[in-house]
Amino acid sequence: MMLALVAFAAAFWYTANPVTRGAQDYARGVAAASGGLYLTLRSLNAFLSTAQEVEVSGGVIVGGSAQPLKVLEPIDDTVERIAGVVFFVMVTTGVIGLAMGPVSAIGFGLIGLAALLILTTGARNRPGSALVRPLGIHGCLLALAVPVSFLIASLLSDWMTASVWAEHDAIIADISATVAPEIRQARGLEGWRALLEDAKRYGKLATGIYGRADELVASFVAILAVLLIKVLVLPLVILGAFMLLARNLGRK
Repeated sequence: MMLALVAFAAAFWYTANPVTRGAQDYARGVAAASGGLYLTLRSLNAFLSTAQEVEVSGGVIVGGSAQPLKVLEPIDDTVERIAGVVFFVMVTTGVIGLAMGPVSAIGFGLIGLAALLILTTGARNRPGSALVRPLGIHGCLLALAVPVSFLIASLLSDWMTASVWAEHDAIIADISATVAPEIRQARGLEGWRALLEDAKRYGKLATGIYGRADELVASFVAILAVLLIKVLVLPLVILGAFMLLARNLGRK
């Protein structure tokens, strides 16, 4: 009876559960890091898109115009695709953080039901007794295994990925630092002098990005891999170990 009361109390006051709150804080931290990376990607994407539209006119002798910075298009497309994946990770992590509490509450409710069935059914062969173990196992998975998986992942992920994150974050910051202040629409320029001045400025910045394109894309991919390890790979591996243990217990 005491187990049922404790389980139902934990389900009702799940917001006060320190394990669940710790797992939620970890998920929210990953979501915040994803949001910062997404803003960097979108700012760089905006600069590259704007730079591609800068035209250099041939003047009255040659005529026509050219867009020499169109060479940045493959880099721009890659950055945009990475930004889309990062946005998905950010939203997914936010959903996980919000759902962690209600999921643990459901788990504790299942544990409470299993405890009540033990009290009411008693003997193994009575109706409802067969549900005790499945309810208890699934309740423990939802109430304990899921948040504990994220807590363990929070401890392991920083140890495993901190150096990689710091290295590639520094590279991204170094490359994108000069870009952010320069973002503005080329269509708002007035006169050929302003156009040429902006073309030179965009060209200089774009040349720097183009020269370090491989390094930039590799760093974005590495940071994205770190985010996926933090929010998906490690928690799922740890949760899978708990599920394997639960399956073995369920067969006994």
